Amino acid sequence: MKISDKLNSSIILDKNKSYEIEKNYSNSFELMQKAGLNAAKEIIKNYKKQKVLIVCGIGGNGGDGFTVAKDLLNKKWQIDVVIIGNKKNIKGDALKALKKLNIKTKEFDDIDLKKIDLFVDALFGLGLSREIKGKTKKILETIDKHSSPIVALDIPSGIESNTGNILGYAPYCELVITFTAYKYGHIIPPGSEKFSRIKVENIGIKKSVLSSISPKVEINNPNQWIKNIKWPKIDDHKYSRGYSLIIGGSKNMTGAARLAAKAAQRAGSGIVCVASEKEAEQIYYITLISQIVKSYKNINEFNKIISDKRIDSILIGPGLSINQKSILKIKNLLKVNKTTILDAGAISCFKGKLYLLKKMILGKNVIITPHEGELRSIMPNLEGNCIDKALQAASELRCIVILKGANTVIASPDNRALVNNAGAKWLSTAGSGDVLAGIICGLLSNKMECFLASAFGVWLHSEIGKYLGAGLVAEDIPINISVIYKKLLKLYLKSGS
Repeated sequence: MKISDKLNSSIILDKNKSYEIEKNYSNSFELMQKAGLNAAKEIIKNYKKQKVLIVCGIGGNGGDGFTVAKDLLNKKWQIDVVIIGNKKNIKGDALKALKKLNIKTKEFDDIDLKKIDLFVDALFGLGLSREIKGKTKKILETIDKHSSPIVALDIPSGIESNTGNILGYAPYCELVITFTAYKYGHIIPPGSEKFSRIKVENIGIKKSVLSSISPKVEINNPNQWIKNIKWPKIDDHKYSRGYSLIIGGSKNMTGAARLAAKAAQRAGSGIVCVASEKEAEQIYYITLISQIVKSYKNINEFNKIISDKRIDSILIGPGLSINQKSILKIKNLLKVNKTTILDAGAISCFKGKLYLLKKMILGKNVIITPHEGELRSIMPNLEGNCIDKALQAASELRCIVILKGANTVIASPDNRALVNNAGAKWLSTAGSGDVLAGIICGLLSNKMECFLASAFGVWLHSEIGKYLGAGLVAEDIPINISVIYKKLLKLYLKSGS
């Protein structure tokens, strides 16, 4: 799926919010007409005049299809319309649209598919909740196997709009034309993998209405945070650019912290220090060059390291042993009241100890970075899709939650979430998450606000994954941060920020 960073609107709605917005609009039929007209314009813009088959359902999505058919007919396109379902059940705005179309619809079996150059899927929209079976499924399979492209209205038929799940069958669409805002099913796999491009059409819903929606869920893109990046100033020095502290892992797990340390420095931290247990110090001394290494023999020496007033951000978790000793380190870290990232082992330490985690982080500036399994281990009762779970966790924990996955979600306690667009599949490799945590730690040391630093870090990590592609390993990510930074700096300067 291709989503541009140059977005007029990056808002994502679940189907209930979408219905709620449209229900409050005074003239629902006018909305349907605008949707159909805008969709027809987009089809005309993207495809040459040709023979089109519009496959319509008997609900609102079918009504959009009837309106598209009328507008294309007015432009002298060759149109056939088939209705799947009992025509007697068409009512309301969809029935009005069908009457205005005023052409004879056909049966699918009577269509000569060899003459069809383009299909429009207006069969099921956001309301689909049952599995597609029988004849309807066979029709979708038939048009999917056809060589001609498919354009879907709102969402490809067969995708559950709140989860992205496939209900029986969903054809692959070249273009999706949706209305007002993106829907969860456009963003979350496997639904997000069922189309190539998506275009959001404005059908008259005011921006003020959209901006008042809660939770506020948007696509993570540079428009959200580019003006908040702390670019180096001409008179900056290493201390003014920020001090990151990475808590090293055990002797047999040092790689994770080393990856994080290098990433933090590449992301912008002026000084990066690794706090190492005494028995692991030689590994860090030998392998780290521009990062400081401080070792400790006991908890008192550890406390002295973390009490350095110059520290701006702290990361603990990469390579961390899961035991009571680690929980004590986390407890003491949080007492120094620096912006802290809990990653990997620092999350797993609290399996079955949610009450303790909540008590420790209450009132602190904390970011946690779990993947789905880690989040489930501490909060097993969360429900819904990845966006719902991240928002619930952020609300309950009162901290920033970065739920890592195909669509990493950055959620805040104030009921806001940014969802990263999927596509960096090569990042699913050992150490990748450690690098992400390090990147965010580096950005936080620059005094970037927690939520925005998290979103920027996730985006940066993802873009490097897309840039490197096949064959990348975690060690490749930090050394390519500068590549994406340079592209982003050009965008920043171009925007006149």
